[in-house]
Amino acid sequence: MYSVGILSGQEKWSEVLGEILKTSGSSVSGWINPEEAAPGATQELIDFSDLVWIPEKINGGMQEAIQVIRRSRHLSLGFPVVEFMDEAPFMVKLAHEAHVQVQVGHHDWHHPAFRSALPHISQPQSIRITDLLPEFQPGESHRQVFKAILANLDLALGLTGSTVRKVRSHASRMVDGTAFQLDIRVELHNGSIISLAVQKFADTPERRMEIIQAEGTINIDLRQGTSTFREYLENPTGYTSKSLVLWPPSGEAALIQLEETPVEEVVARQCLTFIHALQKGRHSLSSLEGGFKALEIARQVETSLGVF
Repeated sequence: MYSVGILSGQEKWSEVLGEILKTSGSSVSGWINPEEAAPGATQELIDFSDLVWIPEKINGGMQEAIQVIRRSRHLSLGFPVVEFMDEAPFMVKLAHEAHVQVQVGHHDWHHPAFRSALPHISQPQSIRITDLLPEFQPGESHRQVFKAILANLDLALGLTGSTVRKVRSHASRMVDGTAFQLDIRVELHNGSIISLAVQKFADTPERRMEIIQAEGTINIDLRQGTSTFREYLENPTGYTSKSLVLWPPSGEAALIQLEETPVEEVVARQCLTFIHALQKGRHSLSSLEGGFKALEIARQVETSLGVF
């Protein structure tokens, strides 16, 4: 059982998480708005909790998150690394020294279609992600493309179980120099590769992931919310293939599971998933360390290609 302290500017998060935790054995130890709390109240709540949840940034900063880590408490954040890139390196170092885990709000790792495929993923040899993005408002293009690169790299790197050996990147540009498509190839020390294609100005946005391994091919559509596993089976005359639908599940349960879920509940369930991981002695699905590794490579790509 874990007691969860909540630091946020809105009390609604306490109600949402409290409902989610009802059958888990864990509970909310308290909620505080650090901007309005009495001196020492925030620290008192942190010390009284096993885990602290910060569902959204407080006053645009990360002071409270850093305070949680300094007090040697596990931390769950409801937002991704891209929202605190400047503080991420220090927070990774601090968490390592404090021997605590920090989960970041990378929603893709908790996507049902993605999670349904995880039990079938074993030693990927090739991971290919194709991300077709819509047209953005002037001034937003570079940031949105960077966020897409970071999110996709985070997903892929977390599946490889290896360190990066080489990164190559290329930009296909229009006559005026505007980047139309970015191609990124990441080679890893275990021999596997990651291929990422991010294209702008798509009429119909898409985001598809293909994972090739010895057992077969896994395809995940992160926009449509589907995943399949094409398994290759050896027989006396060669190989045959069998396709398995991993998500959505069939039957009436699927109708319930595929209902539109409020964003607040999605973020709260990520905190519950973190609690389950801690109880089993495992690492978070979307760890700060993993997000930071992806951030380093995304910045390397940015430096190499310039404006995109």
